[in-house]
Amino acid sequence: MKCKAETEKLKACTGYFSTRSVYRKLFAGFRKKYESLGRFGGSVTLMDVTAEEREQLGGFLQRDYAAKERITVSAGLMEKALASSRFAGLSWEEILEAYFGETLTVKKELIREVKEEQNRFFEEVLAHCPQGAGREWLGSVLREQSGGWQLITRLYAESPGKLMEILRNVTDAIDQLPAFDSESGGTAELLAVFAAKVTGNPHSFDEGTAQEKLLMIFLESHFGEKDTDMLSPSEYRTKLLGRAGILRDELSNDVLVYGIRAWKRNGMLHEGIEGFLKNREPVKLSLRTIMDLSAVRGQGTDQKNPVYVMENPAVFAVFTESHPKCAAICGGGQIRLAVMMLMDALRYSSVFYYSGDYDPEGLQIAQRLKQRYGDGLRLWNYSEKLYEKYLSPVVLTDARLKKLENIYLKDLDVVKGAMLRRKRAAYQEAMIEVYQKKVPMIT
Repeated sequence: MKCKAETEKLKACTGYFSTRSVYRKLFAGFRKKYESLGRFGGSVTLMDVTAEEREQLGGFLQRDYAAKERITVSAGLMEKALASSRFAGLSWEEILEAYFGETLTVKKELIREVKEEQNRFFEEVLAHCPQGAGREWLGSVLREQSGGWQLITRLYAESPGKLMEILRNVTDAIDQLPAFDSESGGTAELLAVFAAKVTGNPHSFDEGTAQEKLLMIFLESHFGEKDTDMLSPSEYRTKLLGRAGILRDELSNDVLVYGIRAWKRNGMLHEGIEGFLKNREPVKLSLRTIMDLSAVRGQGTDQKNPVYVMENPAVFAVFTESHPKCAAICGGGQIRLAVMMLMDALRYSSVFYYSGDYDPEGLQIAQRLKQRYGDGLRLWNYSEKLYEKYLSPVVLTDARLKKLENIYLKDLDVVKGAMLRRKRAAYQEAMIEVYQKKVPMIT
């Protein structure tokens, strides 16, 4: 079943082509080609095309047909134009079916022959796959026609030989994932290094490639989670790769932290982090470092240590200087993957206190974190009194205020109401004195 966004895209696509007469002629030709080929392919030649229709066709296909009386359009050109358009992600098969309002048909005898040939191909692919997680996954996809099936059949229609190479690379990659290698102790590898080791090409699993898409489908099925709302698609991809022991953008994605202790996968105390703790200095932890940790906790001795999470680096600096016995995290204005993974590692030994800016985006972050960590997170320094006291001259636009419609957390109702009335923001930087005061949980 298509999601709402895909349905809307398909509707917009058919709407676009329906208002341009040349596409009824072109699509009718490709529908006939589909009947004989059993796939979207071949070429269609158009005759007696008006000047307006030549312009319509050239606009989408990015070709100049102004002086052409006879126009031949290949399936390859159609695929290329679609991929670079705002309708990318759709297939011509589903577009044609939506356009004509009926299922594409293929001659019955051809369907049987194509199916038999396809089955023989996949039997051969599986026969050459070594026993392992890769073969098990691929067999399940082919047997159940589940996740990845549509992409695999599309690639088969384009080139069975190329698909065989792709499937071999993907199943080999699955079998060699560091997370499945007990001898390596789960040591992570860089994506490019891993790709070169498996296929000889460091770019073979770059984002957008067929091999990357199939590998991600496997990772989603094996390591996937439901809590994706806090992460961008790119960050969720990075997290899945990380669970498999593959590092993608592990150095630029980091988090500023203070007052924590951490242990490596081998059970040894992380001496570098311990050094910063002893010197009472904050430290930036890269995603790579976080992924190599087996346990993290705040420096306190309570069963549930308080860990203070704040949005602004300047406030973080003042707070940690004022409370050297604290444990604190700086989100830097956004909850990136490194922040989320560190908090996930701390959640079992800590209770979070989150404080952010008084603006629509700040309330959104607060609400999402509360949804994720539930009773393990408490909103801190959110009150109408503080909002009014530190009100800034920054006027919130209607577009920004509209974001408050999605704020439904009861704990934020009062602040939300005040913000809607005053239509202004208040920022942590102006509240420095609040963060210098004694915090009851820190002894």
